[in-house]
Amino acid sequence: MGDRGRRPQKSMIDNQAPVLSTFLACPVEIWEEVFSFVWVPADRNAISQVCKQFYKSEARTREKVMVSSCYAIKPDDVAKRFPKARSFSVKGKPRVVDFSLIPHAKKWGAYATPWVALFAQHYPFLYHLRLKRMSISDSDIKTLVQGCGASLQILEFEKCCGFSTIGLQSIAETCRNLRALSFAESAVEHRQLQEEEEGTATATGSSSTHWLSMLAERAGSLQFLDMTLVEIQDLDIGVLLKLATRCHTLRICASMNIDQILPFLKACTSSVRSLGMGLHSHNVEHRKRIAAAMSNCKNLTEMSGLWDLDEDSVMMLMPIAPRLTRLDLTYALLGESQLSDLISSCVNLYDLKVTDIIGDEGLRVVGRSCHKLRKLVVLHDDAGFITQHGLVGVAIGCHLLEKLIFYSADMNSEAMGILALSCPGLTDVRLCHVQKYHASHPVVHLEGNNTLNEGIRALLQGCPKVRRLALCFCNKYGLSNVVVTEDGIRYVGKYGTNLRMITLTNCGNGSGESLSYIAMGCLQLRKLELLHCMFTDASMMALAQGCPCLKYLWVQDCPVSLEGVKALARRPGLHVEVVREIEMEGMTVPWQMIAYASATSPRKDRPDHIDAVDASYDVPVISKEMPHSDNVAKWPSVSNSDGNSPGYEG
Repeated sequence: MGDRGRRPQKSMIDNQAPVLSTFLACPVEIWEEVFSFVWVPADRNAISQVCKQFYKSEARTREKVMVSSCYAIKPDDVAKRFPKARSFSVKGKPRVVDFSLIPHAKKWGAYATPWVALFAQHYPFLYHLRLKRMSISDSDIKTLVQGCGASLQILEFEKCCGFSTIGLQSIAETCRNLRALSFAESAVEHRQLQEEEEGTATATGSSSTHWLSMLAERAGSLQFLDMTLVEIQDLDIGVLLKLATRCHTLRICASMNIDQILPFLKACTSSVRSLGMGLHSHNVEHRKRIAAAMSNCKNLTEMSGLWDLDEDSVMMLMPIAPRLTRLDLTYALLGESQLSDLISSCVNLYDLKVTDIIGDEGLRVVGRSCHKLRKLVVLHDDAGFITQHGLVGVAIGCHLLEKLIFYSADMNSEAMGILALSCPGLTDVRLCHVQKYHASHPVVHLEGNNTLNEGIRALLQGCPKVRRLALCFCNKYGLSNVVVTEDGIRYVGKYGTNLRMITLTNCGNGSGESLSYIAMGCLQLRKLELLHCMFTDASMMALAQGCPCLKYLWVQDCPVSLEGVKALARRPGLHVEVVREIEMEGMTVPWQMIAYASATSPRKDRPDHIDAVDASYDVPVISKEMPHSDNVAKWPSVSNSDGNSPGYEG
């Protein structure tokens, strides 16, 4: 009765259609003004997918552009879509080149020349540029600074190679508005500036650090200088004093004697917040004076690059320990007791990086003292030894932990469960099992009922915010037991729905098809790295059909045949390359596969030992019985020059 005489209601879609039409009918200028207040890249990407109008308006208003692979798109297409961009970040070589896993990595490609030409020609008002793992020549740098050097304020060359101090001098001469310069962990050659005149070369620079003195003189706005792990020759203390009076971040790789370090610390008194320098044992006779000078640096809250810091010189840091928020002790020559004494005073730490020399007891000290800790990195050292007991000690005290990189000699599922319960905010977890032994700890073989499958389930269930997961199980002599079986991989696929990046080493067993669980469950996965895993062609076919967001895949020493490789190559928008198996120094470097998403044609700058895979490719990828062949070259020890394995950050 109550419905009699009423008009039939329109559907919800019909009701919303006029509103949506009016909503989109707003002038383009209004939308572009609205979009200018949206800064999160993921939000802007979502906006661009609403409709063609939003796609064009968002592109015209985007100032920051991140290119995940320099081969993902043509530089010219970037200029057409983002004409008003002023900040660029471009990544080059695969992350695994940091660990010497790709032979002849310097010739892999990722040349910056076409991108530099783009910036110089189309973006004269560029203020921020970050290039990572790219090959940059001195001529590239000269072209860049000639085109947009006057506007550049932030310039970062992270883990790059190919340039020298001549290129740095070009930056110092032109980039007068530079506020931040970083070339941390880059391979910088030391050369004197030369000019060719009438076929002869004449040296005009008397020192390879002439560029640094010019930078200090001309870049009056410089506040950030990071030269971590870059050797500086003939360092002028006068130049450092100028930089210390204006920079809030100054990270160098140099040692200074007492006549240099005291004036330097005095110059750092009012400005420097983050300092990287050597505190060498040759200054121990003056450690009280150095400690007093350091305590006067009222703004100093971050210390890194503490080369050769030993038990006699550690007290230099004690006056500032309570106010430190970031501390990197990777290169410190400290024992377990000295590390514990220092860290027990660092009650305000947010970010801590050490080696496993700290021991389980030292990690318990971290848990008792550093309740504000957000990031913890514990790397492997041949002289160190930590187990799950140290992990538990950290977990029960550091409830705010967000990032954890942990190399241990032993681990169990119970410890991983405690970690999940105590640190639910974890977003980045990388657990690496380095098989070694110590007289104080019983040998536990992680196999049978001692696998870590249940620990993985507890971790992913208890930490739903995890975006990056690494599970690496090996030792520096070869492979350890498989401790994450097919059940563990299934848990990753079932509970890792928010994972963006996964690294697996020596995981999986049985049929080798367990990777299909990840392909079906990890729908947001963007990067996947597999080393020494029992994943077969069926898994590659599952990846080809699943993981809709997959942008990058690296596989080495897995029982995948040409059929599995070509199945991936048939996925639209995915380029697949094979690094052929090669003999080096009497060892066999196993074949590997690199796949990356791209909106353009395959690259033309591949070296001779890398093949592009297409429908006609018929070269067998495996020439011997692999994986796990005795003649196969193992991946380098985690205590190599990089101090890392594939599970470490990059």
